[in-house]
Amino acid sequence: AGLIPIVGADVVTEYRGERALEALRAAVAPRARVRRFGRVIEITADRLVTGDVVILQGGDVVPADLRCIATERLLIDRSTLTGESIPETARTDPDPPDAALADRQSMLYAGTSVVGGRGEGIVVATGSATELGRIAGGVGSRERRRSPLQLELDRLVRILLVVAIALIITTSGLGFIRGQGLGENVLAGISAAIAAIPEEPPVLLAVILGLGAYRLLRRGVLVRRLNAEEILGAVDLILTDKTGTLTQNRLEIASVRTPAGTPDEGSRRLLMELALRAEEDAWPRRGVAPGSFSRALVVGLEEAGGSADLPLDELIHASPASDQERFSRTRSRRNGDIEEVALGAPESIMDLAAGAPDLAAWHQLTTEATDAGERVVALARRTNDGPWQVLALIGFADPPREGIAEALRAAAEAGIQTVVVTGDHPRTAAAIALAAGLARERIVTGEELATWDDERVARELPGLHIVARSTPDDKQRLVDAAHRSGRLVAVTGDGVNDAPALHRADVAVAMGSGTAVAREASDLVLGDDAFSTLIFGIAEGRRIVDNVQKGLVFLVSTHVALLGYILIATVVGIGQPLLPIQILWLELFIDLSASVAFEREPPEPDIMRRPPRPSGQPLLTRGLLARLALGGTVTAVGALLLLLWRHPVGSSPESLDSGRWLAFTTLVVGQAVRAYANRSIRLPVHRLRRNGALLVAVVTVIVIQILIPVVPVLADAFHGSGLDPLEWLLLGVVALAPALLAEGIRVSGRTWVA
Repeated sequence: AGLIPIVGADVVTEYRGERALEALRAAVAPRARVRRFGRVIEITADRLVTGDVVILQGGDVVPADLRCIATERLLIDRSTLTGESIPETARTDPDPPDAALADRQSMLYAGTSVVGGRGEGIVVATGSATELGRIAGGVGSRERRRSPLQLELDRLVRILLVVAIALIITTSGLGFIRGQGLGENVLAGISAAIAAIPEEPPVLLAVILGLGAYRLLRRGVLVRRLNAEEILGAVDLILTDKTGTLTQNRLEIASVRTPAGTPDEGSRRLLMELALRAEEDAWPRRGVAPGSFSRALVVGLEEAGGSADLPLDELIHASPASDQERFSRTRSRRNGDIEEVALGAPESIMDLAAGAPDLAAWHQLTTEATDAGERVVALARRTNDGPWQVLALIGFADPPREGIAEALRAAAEAGIQTVVVTGDHPRTAAAIALAAGLARERIVTGEELATWDDERVARELPGLHIVARSTPDDKQRLVDAAHRSGRLVAVTGDGVNDAPALHRADVAVAMGSGTAVAREASDLVLGDDAFSTLIFGIAEGRRIVDNVQKGLVFLVSTHVALLGYILIATVVGIGQPLLPIQILWLELFIDLSASVAFEREPPEPDIMRRPPRPSGQPLLTRGLLARLALGGTVTAVGALLLLLWRHPVGSSPESLDSGRWLAFTTLVVGQAVRAYANRSIRLPVHRLRRNGALLVAVVTVIVIQILIPVVPVLADAFHGSGLDPLEWLLLGVVALAPALLAEGIRVSGRTWVA
């Protein structure tokens, strides 16, 4: 039953590649208005052919890769493809042949959206030939590596298989030497083998991962693949995009600048009102696009206490930005004057105001604003056809998410490198990094990264902080470089451009507000899009791995004690040192405590202050296995000595039941003590937070063990008998000795297990 969650999760993930492809097909199949045979018709995108002329307006999704041939203030949001958070003006001028994807302003790519304006483009690629289609090809070729815990369980199964075979041969061989019958020998060998192979690890893993997924869901993290939880706890590299992950993926007014300094609140409000009046699409107020400058001005003006309502009867003329005039201009009647206002590219506004005495100061101010990572527009005004006067520079930015600085700092303290991979300009990326508290000493561009061979990418990766002007291939190359270095990498993303890297990552983390493509390619989905929630997930992943390790330590040490006792007793001539029902009771308690109680183990105090577990390092190292063998052997030898004390070799069979019950009780109590004593392998138990579930399980099993001889039916089944105070004292010493030794060694700062 414990395997059902794992099997179910694995079956579901088999469909994810196909579902991701279906989401991509949906993303590239909007409807399109196309000019054919002298008239405009509307068709589905899959009917477009190369050479068609597509007509676009605000709110449209670009249906194919287009070469722009006409624009009227055409603003394109390409964040889902390039990661560039701020809409860009499309242009008809050809781009340089070597221009990066994020710098190709004459190209309109399938899957991006029109924020504002109007335009036309000639279809140059459709379907799988588009940039989005090329990404779909990368999505379909994903291969998953086995998780560290899967590899650990494979290793444990191989070890225990060898032990089981050895036990069958040993017990059966000794039986034949002593002259026992074939049936008795085979039964003894099979019993020893069953005790040697714990079936609990898959149950342990299923319960801890399943309940861990429930805990994460309560914090808004949807786990789509259970194994991703434990891999998340071991990652040492996070590749994150900027837009929508570190930032809010919306424009807001970051600054209003003049050469005289920052204007006061009243002047700032008046300047924003003038800027809004300059926007051609703000006057009809049929609903400006949510990602546009006009929307940001409306929000900023309303937050400043101003009014964004523009009286349409005042408007005389309005013209949007174009390739010839890279600014929006309006002419209106206001307070008895004819007022013209222009808002757009600073260099174009400066040309409009040529001859003004203070242009040098405005140019210097523009450089400062650009260096701050803002998208800067200039505002100019004139009345009654007089000379133009530059009034202000308005900077727009995509603000950082709340709590992002604390989340990045927590990642650094946990030994996790964070690299921001974004389509933004290096200055914009550096400004966001500064605001978020992320290191920005090492910034490279996608163009520079493309000149590096794979060996250099792997060599430079540990020192990278930001990759700006990136393409989808850049993130994939970084993931591949991390894998070649033996690192575990998590990739966050929300756009179509993130899907290939998400598919290659060890842990793919999508934002809940992102595209369906990103969500389908992910292992985890952050419902609140918060980077801090990802850090919580990492801490939870580390807790899960710790608890799986503690559960495995308990299981292996318990089986060592059980098998050591059976093997040594067989060697010294005890034919049946434990009854089958007694072995079943031990197994039942193992399932209960390991599968449920260890899942409730709280995180250790330093869980986010220690480095990630090295990739490839087993949970049960050779040193740890040796200590487990030592602790289990101490309990096994102690239980056997108590058995021989009550039932010496050669004594009458009547004393075997009492001696066997004493030894069995010693193993049960020792097992219960060991469960609580191994709550940590590096910290003393008294420094840990209380685990009530495990404490109740330990006390319950000891109480049941005491009650078995009192209840006649149970006493007959288990061959149980009451123990006197001396026997309780001796078995207490045997059960507590490994735990007290381990506690003393841990106090000194060393790692040990009971």
